Amino acid sequence: MSERPFDVVVLSSVEWDAAWQRHHAFAAQWARAGHRVFFVENTGFREPRLRDLGRVAHRLRRAWRGGRARLARMPKGISVVSPLVLPPTRRLFREANASLLAPRLADILHDRGLRRGPVVFAYLPTATTLALLDRLSPSLVVYDCVDNFYGLPSPPPNLAETEAALMARAGLVLTTSHTLYEDKKPLHHNVVELHHGVSRAFFLPPPPDRPRRRLCYFGTLWRALDYAPIRALAEAGFEIELIGPVKEPPPQLPPSVTFRGAFPHEELPAMLADCDALLLPYVNDEYNRGVIPAKIFECLATGRPVLASPLPGLASLFNILTICRTPAEWVAAARALDRDDARHERVEAARAHAEETVFARLRDLVESARKHAPAAPPAPHRHRALLSGLGWIGVLYGTARASTFFTQLLAGRLLGPVEYGRANLVIAAAAYLQIIPMLGFPLATSKLIADEQDEGRRARLVTTALAAFTAWAVLSLPLMAVAHHWLERAMGLPAELFALSALLATATALSQVLSSPLLGLKRFAHRGLVETVYGLAAPVLLAGLVAFFGADHRAMILAFVGSLLASSAYALWTLRHYLRPAFEWSFVKAVVRYAATAAPTLLATACVLAPARLFLNRHGSAQEVGLFSAYFTATVQVALAFLYMLQAVLVPMASGAEGQRDIWALFRRAGAPALLAAWAFFCATAVGGIALFGRRYNFDLGWAAAFAGAAALILLHGTVSALYAARDFSGLRVSVAGALAAGLGNLALTAWLVPPFGVIGAALALMISFAGGLALYGLFALWERRAA
Repeated sequence: MSERPFDVVVLSSVEWDAAWQRHHAFAAQWARAGHRVFFVENTGFREPRLRDLGRVAHRLRRAWRGGRARLARMPKGISVVSPLVLPPTRRLFREANASLLAPRLADILHDRGLRRGPVVFAYLPTATTLALLDRLSPSLVVYDCVDNFYGLPSPPPNLAETEAALMARAGLVLTTSHTLYEDKKPLHHNVVELHHGVSRAFFLPPPPDRPRRRLCYFGTLWRALDYAPIRALAEAGFEIELIGPVKEPPPQLPPSVTFRGAFPHEELPAMLADCDALLLPYVNDEYNRGVIPAKIFECLATGRPVLASPLPGLASLFNILTICRTPAEWVAAARALDRDDARHERVEAARAHAEETVFARLRDLVESARKHAPAAPPAPHRHRALLSGLGWIGVLYGTARASTFFTQLLAGRLLGPVEYGRANLVIAAAAYLQIIPMLGFPLATSKLIADEQDEGRRARLVTTALAAFTAWAVLSLPLMAVAHHWLERAMGLPAELFALSALLATATALSQVLSSPLLGLKRFAHRGLVETVYGLAAPVLLAGLVAFFGADHRAMILAFVGSLLASSAYALWTLRHYLRPAFEWSFVKAVVRYAATAAPTLLATACVLAPARLFLNRHGSAQEVGLFSAYFTATVQVALAFLYMLQAVLVPMASGAEGQRDIWALFRRAGAPALLAAWAFFCATAVGGIALFGRRYNFDLGWAAAFAGAAALILLHGTVSALYAARDFSGLRVSVAGALAAGLGNLALTAWLVPPFGVIGAALALMISFAGGLALYGLFALWERRAA
């Protein structure tokens, strides 16, 4: 079986719908040769200006569609991606690109099907390009230098440094002009001057035999263009056509100058057929010193006379061009067009650069460079991947948790301790009920997808896991009714809360299961956005529902349910490319195996969230439940949010021996200081949180310190649990055992300490139980070392 053609990524410096240039030509040629091409539009080079607002808005609209450009006349085999990144001109922007936006862009490319080891053509020597290369693991980097970047206004301050870094990674450096070739040759061992060539369509028959009065320029209209010759030619009576997109508005020109706008590249030859001569008027500046017009051989192929500015990059073609230095020389040359006799020489020069010939050479250069290039680098280092994952999960999940925390504060403040307590009784019941439909599906799906490398099998796994969950969720509804009835009898839970509890439990399970494949796919940005949808929708819904129901516990619960359903819808939309008719029983067996083992972890979590609320309601009142919930929200709930962030990244990243070794080493170095810092932090959140809940919630310093201690221990315990869960199946059993021991210990201690001590007893139960869980993990680690 022959090897599949490698994928090609073009990190372009222009948009796909810009004037046709080398970037487009190479992309189209690779696609015609059977390679899948991913064309990433301009990732930015300079500071944006006011006139760029339209382009920025256009890019944001495309980003809203997931970076997918909607373009006509798209060659088969090319996928165009509109990146959402910041210009690499400021350190803050570069850091944001490297840690957040470049990984997100790489995720989009992999979502589109990009395989490992592509050949990457890089056009911008920026920090953004370097960050993307870190994520793409290319088999070869080609630095295609088409611009004299040092002649552009406001380049990035670290341009020399980033260009040197790009050239160090490149196995091949291409230049368009001899000037750029001479500039780069001393800096790299494999520099080749290569134009992208000309299509057969531009070889036109001679123009009609008539006075030569129609002159044409085609290409981008911007500051590099010299408008003085155009003005002089128009004032001398010639008809001038300017064809191409307007990047920067031209000055006022005489009426005989016609602006034709942008046209598809394939329509250009027909438009040029009526022209008598072609114009290449460029200003004499540092930028133009290093470039050769991309259209030069297209101009020559038409056979028409070509009037050009004396660009150094055109020096080898001066003998077949009409070089003009002043406006008067341009007019004189145009008046002498009838005496032109160099048509044959121009056409032959273009034939030597036919795109088929050029691409054959390019392919040979790339294949040779790939043979001598080192193996494709591995995926980013565990620490870097962990920080990047935490970056996305941290920013987006942190935003969501902050919004949810605000929603809890707002609800507690508006509802008061009694109604807030009743709402938290619903949350406590739902924590137990959600175990039935969820059954560990999130962990199972995330783990199995992370271990699978084939994209087709991943898609079948996603579909199978979601289908299995849907079937089980329907079957679990009667079981939830039975479980809630038991809570009513054993804990005195009001019967009227069942509907809200079941609804919240089902919505929670649905959101968690639908978003879990994103973790296995390492789509941390998408997973963070799922949480962001949930977090941002909650306060909006709460405000509307309070206006409808008044200060009632139903407003808070229904706000959370609505937010969970919104986040589920977004997760399902994000996974739409992985949904296809498939059902594999082998996957179902694996899912059941993990789900049945991981379900006790959900029980352990429920034994953290629920017992104190239920026992305080049974032995006290809803008001005491509200007071406990306020302190719990300000400390333990914050710890659980941080823990979820860590677990979301640790489980995929710590899978395998290398990941285990790296992450455990990091934990041993930072564990103790982190625990102390966490306690101080949670003390601060307790003080601030209770102040924000309002005067109806009594502040007690001892309570604050106890809840902060519990939060710090829960965070540390959960981190160790996640590391064991990511190791292997035996590690998962250890993780579950430790979590279940802590949870059941909290349940037992709560039943013992809450009746005599109330709220402070609940805090002490949390502290003691999770300290015991950590001790259990320590004993297991000691046993493993002795057994080894």
